[in-house]
Amino acid sequence: MTAQKQKVFTENDLRKIYLMLGAACNLKCRHCYETDVPQPRLNKRIDKDVWPYLEHMSQRDTRTQLVFWGGEPLLYWPLIQEVVERMGDAAFDYWIMSNGVLLTDDKVDWINEHGIAYSVSNDGPLTAKVRGVNVLDDPAFCERFKRIHKRDIGTTTHAYNIDPYALERYVREKVGQTNIHYQYTLECTFDMDADLYGYDFEAFQRNLRRCRMNYLSDFLSGRTNTAARNCLKRGVTSVERFLRRQELGLPAEWYPECLPMRKDINVDILGFVHACHNRASVIGRVTDPYETLLLRNDELFREAIRQKPECDQCEVNYLCRHGCPLNKMSKGQRICCEAEKLYWKESVKTVQDARMQGIRFYKKPQITED
Repeated sequence: MTAQKQKVFTENDLRKIYLMLGAACNLKCRHCYETDVPQPRLNKRIDKDVWPYLEHMSQRDTRTQLVFWGGEPLLYWPLIQEVVERMGDAAFDYWIMSNGVLLTDDKVDWINEHGIAYSVSNDGPLTAKVRGVNVLDDPAFCERFKRIHKRDIGTTTHAYNIDPYALERYVREKVGQTNIHYQYTLECTFDMDADLYGYDFEAFQRNLRRCRMNYLSDFLSGRTNTAARNCLKRGVTSVERFLRRQELGLPAEWYPECLPMRKDINVDILGFVHACHNRASVIGRVTDPYETLLLRNDELFREAIRQKPECDQCEVNYLCRHGCPLNKMSKGQRICCEAEKLYWKESVKTVQDARMQGIRFYKKPQITED
C-alpha cells in the first residue's frame, strides 16, 4: 500500500478553545491539579487581545466549541455572560464544565436561553470522598440540573470510581438519562493522598472486561449512552485511529493523546496561550502566529517526553503516548499508570473483537492524500 503523507496541522484543524477564566474555585477536590496555573484568581476583565482572537476563530468555516474553564467557571459568571452576549449565540458551541455547587435557577434559565451545554463533575456515589461534596445527593440540585437542555456528567476514574455500571445506575437514579463523559484516568500530578490511587485492580479489570463484552452489542444496536460505550469510547477511538494510520502507512503519532495545538487550543483571559489548560505551560500569546505556537508547544512536549524515558519501555505507550508528558513520574503515578494499562488493554481487545467480525468503530483518521 502506498504510504500517505503525514498531515500538516493548521489553525483550521482546531475544534475547541478552552477559555481559562482563572484558578479560583469554591471546592478543594483532592485530585485537582489546577493549583499551579499562574492566573489571577478572580480577574474581572478580559484582555483586549482576546476579543479579536475570538472574533477571528468564530468566523472560520470550521465550527468551534468554546469551553469555559476554571477553577470553577461559575465564579466567573459575569465573564461568561460577557463573552456569550458580545460574541453572540451563533459564534461558538459554548460549554461550561462546573462542579455544580453554584448553579441557580436564574443561571439555568440563562444557559438554556443561549443554548449552552453544561457539564457537572461527578464520580458516582463516593464523590464526596474526593471532592468534599456530592451535588447529586442534593435533590434540589438534581431538579435544577434536569432542567438544563444540554447537560452531561463529566467523570474521572480513580480508586473510588472504578465501576462504570455503578456510576450509570447512580446517575440515572439521580438525574435520569444523562450522558456521561469519561474525561481521563487519574494522574498523580503531585503528592496526592494514596487512597485516591489505591485501586482494586482485580475489580477494575473485571469491570473493564464487562464493558468490553457489552461494547459491540451496544454499538450494533445503536445504543450510545451506555456504561460500556461511555467508559471505553476514548480508548476504542484511539485504537481505531492508530490501526487506521498503520494501514495507510502513516507514522505513529508522538504527541499527547489529547492532541494539543492540533485539536484544542488553551487561552487564558489575559491573552496567554498554554500547552495545557491544567498546567503552568505558557507558550505564547493569542497575537502570535499559529505556526509559532505549534512549534513552541511541540518543543515543550518533546523535552518533557525526554524526561520520562521509562515510558519508552511501556507496552501501551504507542497509545497512551506518555499520558500527559508534563506530568513527572512518581510512585503514585506509576500506580495510576497500571490502571491506565488495564484500560488500554481492554480497549485494544474491544477493537480486535469487532474486527474479527468485520466491524470498525472509527473511520476518519486525520490524514491527507498523496
